[in-house]
Amino acid sequence: MFASQVIKNLAPRALVAAPVRGIKLHEYQAQALLKSYKVPCPEGHVATSPEEAFKHTTSLKSSGYVVKSQVLSGGRGLGHFKENGFQGGVHVVDTAEKVKTVAQQMLGNTLVTKQQPDGVPCNSVYIVEKVNVGKEFYLSLTLDRPNASPVFIYSTEGGMSIEDVAHDTPEKIHKLRIDPLKGPDQASFKKVASDLGLQAHEKEVVHMLEQLYKCFHDKDCDLIEINPLLLTKQGQVLAADAKVTVDGNAGYRQKEIVAMEDKSQNNAKETIAAQYDLNYIYIGGDIGCLVNGAGLAMSTMDIISMYGGTPANFLDVGGSAEGEALVAAMKLLNEDHKVKAIFVNIFGGILRCDRLAQSIIDANKAHSFSKPIVLRLKGTNSDVAKELIKGREKELGIYYNEDFDSAAQLVCKVAAE
Repeated sequence: MFASQVIKNLAPRALVAAPVRGIKLHEYQAQALLKSYKVPCPEGHVATSPEEAFKHTTSLKSSGYVVKSQVLSGGRGLGHFKENGFQGGVHVVDTAEKVKTVAQQMLGNTLVTKQQPDGVPCNSVYIVEKVNVGKEFYLSLTLDRPNASPVFIYSTEGGMSIEDVAHDTPEKIHKLRIDPLKGPDQASFKKVASDLGLQAHEKEVVHMLEQLYKCFHDKDCDLIEINPLLLTKQGQVLAADAKVTVDGNAGYRQKEIVAMEDKSQNNAKETIAAQYDLNYIYIGGDIGCLVNGAGLAMSTMDIISMYGGTPANFLDVGGSAEGEALVAAMKLLNEDHKVKAIFVNIFGGILRCDRLAQSIIDANKAHSFSKPIVLRLKGTNSDVAKELIKGREKELGIYYNEDFDSAAQLVCKVAAE
């Protein structure tokens, strides 16, 4: 559950939000990072085998343990493991033996969640001390791009889907924007403590907010999300869960974090796309999009949504809209079982539209693509490209339309048939 979704729910936005590229950390990695900034977190240890999980319980002075599958997906607790049907990616248990049993059910298996319906591999588990929960809150720090500022988002309603809170009771969501030039001030942080009803713990809350902002700035983060932020029955303020995403463009500055990235969690399609330097992000709709230029890609996704379709992906081929990269891109879309139609929307500048059209025709023949293709080309030699396809639409399975709006309507219609 991500804070960026709350920003989108509470502010004017495009029909489809810009894809977020980031380096995502597992919970145990995120909490280790926060601990290095003196943010209080529960004690825990990561394990890659049931025996290791069992061993770690001896160092946790606790009456119980929480076993958390380490996968990059929200909704772990409501998920299930594909291979054995084991329910839940988060379990609270009271003995070391049960820790080992739960770890055996999780490790080496694939966790299916609402966010990851195809499942993601669970290669490690996080064994955390059980704490006495007094009250749960929500806290995150992310980027408010429309206002060009970092923003804290917080709520008294924690431990649940923040998107649901934003939808059902938006008045319970608070935001604190930070001027990136001036930085934060203690008066604003004290108000956060007051809004959360934590006046008696103002010092701890202010310290946590200051350290989270420092971490966010130092590590080029897109998101730090704590859900839940806990007030224990003993009166301690804890970051009980943590999600951290770092801007992928800052990888050259954050080499230690890049080295921490678990690539086994990446979508298989995105891994293939990266081999061809394709900017691909899987979304899961029924209309595959192949576009050159990020701006045009976003416009394409928006107009598809406007006409009732659902984009399957963000795919900006940039200057690689022909040759092997084009074939790889077309194969990715055609082999996606959810895709019912493909929309190729290219503006040809240096790239010649006739060469692109011929490349698509050749790739279509060589690989027997089964999905109908709506092709919209504009620019250099687009009139020549049109002649290559004219009168051969049914034979090629390619439908040419020069008008952006009409082409978008056509692909939505084809996908719905």
